Amino acid sequence: MSADPLEQAKAAFLQGLHTLEAGDWPAAEGHFEQALKLAPGRISVMQNLGITRVKLQRYAEAEPLLRAALAAEPDQAGAWLALAEAQQGLERFDAAISSLERCFALGSDTATLRAQYAQCLARLGRISEAMQAYQEALQHDANHTATLTELGGLYREAGQFEQAAACFQRALDSGGDPEVLRYFLAAVTHKEDVASPPQQYVRQLFDDYAEAFDTHLVEQLGYQGHQLLIDRLPPDAGPRFPRVLDLGCGTGLCGAHVRARADHLSGVDISPAMVDKARQRAVYDALHVGDIHEVLATTQEPYDLVLAADVFIYVGALEQVFGLLATRMRKGSWLAFTVEDAAPGQTVQLLPSLRYAHSPAYLQELAQRHGYDMVSSHEEAIRFDQQRPVHGRYVYLKRR
Repeated sequence: MSADPLEQAKAAFLQGLHTLEAGDWPAAEGHFEQALKLAPGRISVMQNLGITRVKLQRYAEAEPLLRAALAAEPDQAGAWLALAEAQQGLERFDAAISSLERCFALGSDTATLRAQYAQCLARLGRISEAMQAYQEALQHDANHTATLTELGGLYREAGQFEQAAACFQRALDSGGDPEVLRYFLAAVTHKEDVASPPQQYVRQLFDDYAEAFDTHLVEQLGYQGHQLLIDRLPPDAGPRFPRVLDLGCGTGLCGAHVRARADHLSGVDISPAMVDKARQRAVYDALHVGDIHEVLATTQEPYDLVLAADVFIYVGALEQVFGLLATRMRKGSWLAFTVEDAAPGQTVQLLPSLRYAHSPAYLQELAQRHGYDMVSSHEEAIRFDQQRPVHGRYVYLKRR
C-alpha cells in the first residue's frame, strides 16, 4: 500500500463506494471515516459519509456532513435528497421541504420524492397542499401504491370517504397490500366485514407512535382512560390484586397507575417499541411482545385483574379474547376495559377512524356466555378533541 496519505484516502474512499453500493453500510462508514481522517475536508467523502449515516438512520450525525458538502457543491441532488431524509428523521419538516424543493429544481423529481414532499406537508398540518403534492406524484406514476394509499388516508381523515375509497381501490388494483387496503376500504365503505385489523398494520402503527405516544395522548389529547379505568373499579374489587395483567400495555400508562395495587404485574403489547417504553418505567414484573391472543394461548398464569384500556378498539371481534381470558381468570377475578359504542343495529363496527366499536348488547352476551357478571358499564370521557370530551364506555366484569 502507498505511504502517501492522499493515495490511502483515495483507496479507502473507493472501498467505501464499493461497500455502500453493496449495501454494507457499517463497512462503508468505516472506509469513509478513514478517508476523511486521511484527507480532511474532502467534499466527496463528507457527502458519501453523510449519505451512509442516513442509511444507518443516524440522522443527527449525517446532517452537518451533508450541509458542509452542499455549501461547497450545492448542485448535488443526491446530497439534497439525503439531507431531506435526515431532516425528516429529525422531524424538521420545514427544512426537509426546502431540501426537496432543491431536488426538484435540480431535475430530480419522481413520484416517490413528491410523495415524500407531501408527507412533510401533512406532518405540518398543511393538508390541502399535501393533497396537491400527492396528485402531482400521481402525474409521475398513476399507479404509485404508496401515494394512493397515503392520499386515501388524508381523504379518510377529512371525511371525504368516496374519494378515500377510490384511492384505496386504485392502490389495491395496482398491487398494494391487499390485507391492509381491504381493511381501509371496509372502514370507509362498510361493504365488507373485516373482523380484525392486520397485525402488521397495528404493530407498525404503534411502533411509529411509541416515541411521541405519552406526550401526544396525555398532554395534547388529555387522555385519561387508563387512570379512570382503574379509579372506577367497583369497591367490591378490593384494594389489592395478587396477579394483574395489562393487555395492550403500550408505554405503561395503566401499569404505572395500578402498580401500587398489584402484587405481581404483567404487560403484553404487539409493538416492540411500546414495550421498550413500558420497560423503561420499571413498574412491570414481566413484559411480553406479541399479539394478545397468542400470548394468552401460551401463558399458564392465572389472573385476578385484567385491564384493557383502549385496546379492544384495535382488536375487533372479541370472541377469541374472551374465550382465552375465561381460562386464565380465577373465580371472583375482574376484567375491566374501555370500548367505543357501536351504532344502533351494529354489534362490532369498524369506524372510519380505523377503530372498532362494540355494542353494549354484544358485550353483555359475551360476558354471559363466558362466565362473567356485568357489574358496571357506563359512559365517560376518555380523552378530549379540541377541548370537547370524547366519550367511551367503561366496562367491569366479574368472573363467576
